[in-house]
Amino acid sequence: MSLVNPLDTLLENIKNSLAAKLPGRVVTRSLPLDPVNEPEATLRAGLLCVLSDSGGRFANYRGREGQLGHLLVPVLGFVRVDDDAGGLAVERAELALLDDVLGWCANPGAVSPVQTAPQEFRQSHQLEQPYGWFVLTLDVRT
Repeated sequence: MSLVNPLDTLLENIKNSLAAKLPGRVVTRSLPLDPVNEPEATLRAGLLCVLSDSGGRFANYRGREGQLGHLLVPVLGFVRVDDDAGGLAVERAELALLDDVLGWCANPGAVSPVQTAPQEFRQSHQLEQPYGWFVLTLDVRT
């Protein structure tokens, strides 16, 4: 049995496209066990993790069973600012990283989904200073 399938390939294409469009950021498909333990330079650059959550809404008509569906893809962003920078600096770093991902959504380049639409996002509420994070859900139509 192959470990690579069309959805895995799609996620890999999203990761590669984000990395190409955002060369100053670090993009991965692996969620760190504890982002605080990531290298400081990685967090200061902004770490993006592309994951798979769920999906469905397939076409399911004769010949297209299990095709043309939606995949919910959470993109987690992690940042770090100076220890004494304060909560506003954390929030601004989160929003800057989020803005980069939203810009990618508008122009993802050569990535295979028909459409990548940003949905809801959540932020850290400045609670983990000097670290910050967000989760943005993407609705990817395959």
